[in-house]
Amino acid sequence: MTQIRGTTPEEYAGALQHVEEIPHRYRLETHAPQYRDENVWEQYVHEIALEQHDSERMRRTWRLAGESWLSHMRDCGRHHALARPTDANLWCENLLDEKARRTAYDYYFLRVYDFYDHLKFSSQHPHLYNPLLLAAIRYDAARHIWMHRVDERARRENNE
Repeated sequence: MTQIRGTTPEEYAGALQHVEEIPHRYRLETHAPQYRDENVWEQYVHEIALEQHDSERMRRTWRLAGESWLSHMRDCGRHHALARPTDANLWCENLLDEKARRTAYDYYFLRVYDFYDHLKFSSQHPHLYNPLLLAAIRYDAARHIWMHRVDERARRENNE
């Protein structure tokens, strides 16, 4: 039996689709003191991501994504684990200015998206939503990168 897969970010987001719908106490920025001086990205990459898929290519991909994301979030004045959807979309705009959509998705967006999904499902973190997903719901650049996954899936299914 073939599993029906969603195509839009709205289908993946569930009940929380816009940051305005999230009670203030659950918004990521309210947890800034908890994350001060914590490099959650490095912990995730070494303890989770590379434990599952460790190769030179994956190390390079995670390094590139991390350098880009952490630098962007420093420029935004926020911790890399506490992004707003607007931060995520601005990052996506910058990626699309410099890279092809496929590269932006495969090497950058997907890595940060997976990072936030890990935080969302981990009992050690207060995350209730993925800001990249909320950005893909509301903003064009993030949605354009998100839709690469859908376009690639359709291309593969048409070639089968």
